[in-house]
Amino acid sequence: MKTLYRSVWVAACLVLASGGMAPMVQAQAGAQSAPQQQPGDITEHENQTLLETLKASGHFNTLVKAIDEAGMSDMLNDNGPYTVFAPTDEAFARLPQGEREALLGGEHEEWLKKVLRYHMLPGMVPASEFNVLGRPQALVGQLGLKAQDGRYFVNDVPVDPQEIRAHNGIVHPIEGVLIPWDATGLRPDT
Repeated sequence: MKTLYRSVWVAACLVLASGGMAPMVQAQAGAQSAPQQQPGDITEHENQTLLETLKASGHFNTLVKAIDEAGMSDMLNDNGPYTVFAPTDEAFARLPQGEREALLGGEHEEWLKKVLRYHMLPGMVPASEFNVLGRPQALVGQLGLKAQDGRYFVNDVPVDPQEIRAHNGIVHPIEGVLIPWDATGLRPDT
């Protein structure tokens, strides 16, 4: 019984000690950096849809235009949740000109839809789950996810660690455009 009382007393002292130090540590941390997001906090984009989030960012104009051209706007506005690996405007600009024109030129809508669906996973997948999932099934095809040395990758394309949460999914900005393997003959000759 004495051991039980000692254990309770030690636990109470630890709780009091950590509670007493917390305001001082928080005050010091607040002076040096912005407050960290806590569980349950709502981020700036969590009241927006995936499509609204992509538009508001300003870094995904080419992707938003492609989604609109493919007739997939409603999908990202009304449905979900989805995880979107979102190529930045710079990622689209790095595509070879012929491939970019074939993809975005408006003549190959089914290929564009396939490429866009290859950038999407059903459900919400934070970067912290990449190694757990490994090779998840996208809406079209299979992706390879990995985390290594604090960096994240999808099909060996770097993923920005600053994921953006929307109310119907999560956006991972990526530095390249993912092109699926094509056995259907949809891919245009560039």
